[in-house]
Amino acid sequence: MQPRGFFSQYQWAMMLCALLFWLPGTACAIELNADTPRLSLEGRLAHFVDTSNALSFEDISRPGFAQQNFTRLPDFRSLGYDAYAHWFHVELNPAPNTPPHWILAIGSPELESVDVWVEKPRGGFQRYAMGYHRPYSNRPVQTRLFTLPVDVFPGAQVYFRVRTTNAINVYANLWQGDAFAASETRSNFYRGLYFGILLIAVALYTLLGARLRDVVMAAYAGYIASQLLFNLGTNGYLPVLLTRYSGWLTDTLPRIGWLGGAAAIVLMWDRLLDLKRTHRRIYHLYRFTLLLNLALLPFALLPFLVRPWLLVFVELVNILNNLNLAISMVLLLMHWRRSRQRELMIYFAAFVIPVAGSAVNTAMNLGLLPQNAVTGNLYQIATLVHILVMSYGLTLRLRQLQYDKVAAVNEATIARQRSEEQRRFVAMLSHEFGNPLAAIDRAAQMIQLKTPELAPAEMQRLSHIRGNAATLSRFVDNFLMTEALGHGALALSRGPYNIRSLLDDTIRLKDEAVGTRIQINECPADASFNLDPTLMSVAIRNLLANALRYSPPESPVIVSVVLDDEGLRIRIADQGPGMSDAELEQLGTPYFRARSSLGKQGSGLGYHFTRCIVETHGGTLVARSAGPGLEVEIFLP
Repeated sequence: MQPRGFFSQYQWAMMLCALLFWLPGTACAIELNADTPRLSLEGRLAHFVDTSNALSFEDISRPGFAQQNFTRLPDFRSLGYDAYAHWFHVELNPAPNTPPHWILAIGSPELESVDVWVEKPRGGFQRYAMGYHRPYSNRPVQTRLFTLPVDVFPGAQVYFRVRTTNAINVYANLWQGDAFAASETRSNFYRGLYFGILLIAVALYTLLGARLRDVVMAAYAGYIASQLLFNLGTNGYLPVLLTRYSGWLTDTLPRIGWLGGAAAIVLMWDRLLDLKRTHRRIYHLYRFTLLLNLALLPFALLPFLVRPWLLVFVELVNILNNLNLAISMVLLLMHWRRSRQRELMIYFAAFVIPVAGSAVNTAMNLGLLPQNAVTGNLYQIATLVHILVMSYGLTLRLRQLQYDKVAAVNEATIARQRSEEQRRFVAMLSHEFGNPLAAIDRAAQMIQLKTPELAPAEMQRLSHIRGNAATLSRFVDNFLMTEALGHGALALSRGPYNIRSLLDDTIRLKDEAVGTRIQINECPADASFNLDPTLMSVAIRNLLANALRYSPPESPVIVSVVLDDEGLRIRIADQGPGMSDAELEQLGTPYFRARSSLGKQGSGLGYHFTRCIVETHGGTLVARSAGPGLEVEIFLP
């Protein structure tokens, strides 16, 4: 037993260490013993900033330099962002019976350049050159951290230098071998579980997005994939996974993840909030931001293209990405107030979580918060909680999409049944119109023949009766033939036919007064094609009738024919008023008539009927408004 009032040599050393611990410019020596599986260097590291970036290890390790220039760091706290070389120093003093072999682990894993000098028992220093941008094979102990073996002895000195463009987030621990292996096993298990959840989420939302053709879920899968790449990089796993590849790939993948994630989340907000319909100006802002993110991808793949001006561009993109997120959150609240849809609030809460995690991570990188188990892992935890909350919201969306799909199928079935009923009714009605119209036409014709002494006014009225009856009869014929073509009830009778003869025969059916306006500019005399001459004559006659009806009086209607290896093209061009783009999109819809048709006869079925005939031949019918007039082209492949 030690007498009261006396201190052992060990206790005096500890008191001296405690006194030196508080002196500026001095680092306390570390006491190691066999019962310590892990010793944190928090509060024990001395630090020096080389603003010249020119000092070598020989300069730093000069006698007295550390005591005069190094200052003790009270905790593991980021030193912010700069381009200087940061030196760290610690002295090791093991207690008796302490195992001589330890492991020094330095983080964080994303530090680009970490140079370590460890004093050897017989004098001199062993240098280790490690870092995120350096070959993975340089690491003596190949883990995700910068880990190396250390032989401890009284007064052993350890120096290490860090140079990085990331936050200067440096922490270090001394481990006994078994304890380090057990700790890394646990850490890798939990982090592997975390990355496994992210991978499952990426696969799930990719499949759902493709299966449902839902851009929101597909874009969210891209966002999760970006988080996966980013966290693989910041946690030091990319160099482990890509040991056979260059540092270029390990640095490029997180950049691609950042840009791809930003683009994906902008696209997700765009579709989720339906900005194109509800907020047109914000929609254009989001599209602009999306294009800017995609424009940076080549620079992420080829970093040698990066110039100082590009960094300003990157800052602009960052500002726009953050602005878009803020706008999206505000719009979510606005939409929720109007609709009270609970999934909107779930989306809002889901993105508040990673924003809070990112704020803590930023504060830690700036040195406002110390580095510990909570602040160091909060961003990853926030990402996981965000995915779980967002998955619940997207589940509600999936259920709503299924309800909408069932409702759409039911509505389509009802609409199809009603359409069939209406078609049958109109077909029956049209068929019943045929006989009365023929009777009216015959009666009017008999009156004209048997009473030639009628006054001109009465004869004109009879002509109007016959003309209107003929118009209605053509309408009925077109409708019935369209129905027959649509249901496959009218078979084509195709065969080789001379195109010039087909055009001449069709024009000959027109009145002589209007037939003279039709001009055939191009048509090879011997050109023939495999088609149904009767139906194709009807199709051409309908197009000629439209061109003559909507052109100014006496203006020509030009017909041209091109026959080549691709097929047959028959173009009919008039000098009428043409059509707008919106009218061209609706052209061919049954009963649609353009504004230029006001005051002119027509049913709106002629073009539709012509297109049915052309498509039955396997061709296409295209209308173009080229300057004055309209050009319609029949193409048969």
